[in-house]
Amino acid sequence: MLRKWDITDEQTKRKCVDEVLTRIEEQDGSEFGMIAAQEIIDIVAVHLGPAIHNAAVDEAKNAVQTKLSDLEVDLDILKLQN
Repeated sequence: MLRKWDITDEQTKRKCVDEVLTRIEEQDGSEFGMIAAQEIIDIVAVHLGPAIHNAAVDEAKNAVQTKLSDLEVDLDILKLQN
């Protein structure tokens, strides 16, 4: 079953797992399994994914509002003076 936070791009998933494994080996000096690395990525995705998504939506909303404000100014400039 596909969860909404699952990474469907295998190349991205593998890169994330490799990065987690490398970082743990560098910090701890111990071997770490691929399943454990995938579980860490899942935990991070579950807890940070919604916050990252919401921040992106807010950023997009602000960008659209800014463009709309700019458009309103441009349209006001086009009004004919009496």
